[in-house]
Formats: sequence, structure tokens, C-alpha cells
Amino acid sequence: MKNPVTVASGTFGYGQEFGQYFDVSLLGAVTTKSISLNPKAGNKPPRLVETPAGILNAIGLQNVGLDKFLSDKIPYLREQGAIIIANIYGHNPEEYAELAGRLEAEGAADAIEANLSCPNVHDAKSAKGPVLAAQDPEAIMRYTQTIRQATKLPVFVKLTPNVMNIQEYALAAQEAGADGVCLINTLMGMAIDPEKRTPLLSNTVGGLSGPAIRPVALKMVWDAARVLKIPIIGTGGICSAMDAMEFILAGATAVSVGSMSFRQPDAALLVVKGLEDYCKRHEISDINELIGSIKT
Repeated sequence: MKNPVTVASGTFGYGQEFGQYFDVSLLGAVTTKSISLNPKAGNKPPRLVETPAGILNAIGLQNVGLDKFLSDKIPYLREQGAIIIANIYGHNPEEYAELAGRLEAEGAADAIEANLSCPNVHDAKSAKGPVLAAQDPEAIMRYTQTIRQATKLPVFVKLTPNVMNIQEYALAAQEAGADGVCLINTLMGMAIDPEKRTPLLSNTVGGLSGPAIRPVALKMVWDAARVLKIPIIGTGGICSAMDAMEFILAGATAVSVGSMSFRQPDAALLVVKGLEDYCKRHEISDINELIGSIKT
């Protein structure tokens, strides 16, 4: 990465959508929205609901599919000179492996982010019914190992906060060969129209993102950083450079800006500049010196 700032998958499209606002290559990396082998239409609308301090979404991983991604989306990012973290999604470990292998073969990614934690799609199963792959340490290991064997690119596993102890799940990813983890994906939530007495999302439930989840994300990054030896990309409600610095101090090696990009399209670039200013003010020559340096 050129610097420690990227964008959260699903909030920045494929990068080109934001090119009219700023040079996306100035980011540490561009993390693309989840790509599956075949195109997905996603869930029926309404799919977005604004909350007092964030957004509920139930997009359902709508995407153009791998072939279109390679032919229509990647050329722009390569022309801009952007570092690409390709977020991938499949229905089983083999699909993830095929995606990672093809992305590497086509030179379409500099790293892989494996989305095992979308709250609007369930593929793994337990005795209690469907669960996210990221809610089962054994599934995390199985998926990660399969992806790891399919590519030499760095592999980051995006984990869910909808668990009791994030350390257990982060350690499973590390043990299975992940080069890093991304914490956190959205929290489960819902909203209801009292007059109609119906859910505001067609999917009934969705993923909560934005400032409301930042304290939860920050604590989970801090928890994971105390047991992991691999890097963490911290994400969840980051709106400013000072928000980002909290995550770095808690143990994140890099950060990603998500929902704030909807409100302020150049928010991620402002975080980059703000972190540079912070380091100058505090006479820090290498921001890596600050990782996990919180004093407790």
C-alpha cells in the first residue's frame, strides 16, 4: 500500500465512480466491491435505510461478475496506477479459490480480501441453521486454506463482528495462512416503519455501518491485535483522520473508510492528508511506529 488508507468494500464501487472527485491512485489502495464468479442482482429494494448515526444496508452483493470486472473495471484502476485489493465472494471455498486464482493470473489484483462475513447472505450451516462462514472458526480455516493454496497474492480475511470473541476467529484466519484480517464488517440491525408496521428493508435485516459502530470496531481491533502476529485493516465508522488514528493506536496497520464516502466522496483522501499532518505535528517519521502504541 502507498499509505495506510483504503476504502471499505461495497462503499466505493469499483473505484471509477469516484474518479470525478479525486485521483483514486492517491489512496493506499482501492478495495473494490465484492466480486463473484457470476453477476448478482442483489436484493430487491428498498436496500438502504439511514439511521441516526449510520446506514443500514441489505444490498445483497450486487456485482457485475468476474468477466465484466476483468474487462470493464480493472483497466481503469490500472491506468490510474492504483493499488488494487479485490474483495471476493463465493458460495463455497472452491469458488473463492477460482476467483483468487483468476484475478492473479489476469494481473487484476495486488491483494485479495476474502469476504466471509456479508450479513445478507448465508452459505455455511450449523446445527442451529445457516450461519456466516466467519461465524465458524473451522469454516474460516477451511476457506482460508483453500484460498491460500490458490494464489500467491496477499490474502486478507474480512471477519464479522457478530460473534462473542473476535480473537478466536481472527486466530483461525492466521493459523490457516491469512496474511492479514479486516475488522470489522457490519453489525446486524433492522428498522421498522411504525405506521405501516413493516420492515424498512425488503430483506428485513441488514448490516449497520457508520459512526455508530466505531467504538465496537475499535474494541475488536484492539482485542485482535493483542493476539495476532499478522496485520489488521481496521474499519467501521471512520470519518476523519483522528478516527483513523484511533484504530492505528489500537493496533491496526491500515484503515479503510466506508460509509463516509457516501456523504463526502473524498473522505478517504482527506484521511490520508490528515494522517500526514498528524505525523508532522508529532514529529513522527514513520506512521508504523504508532501501531498499537496506545497506553493502557
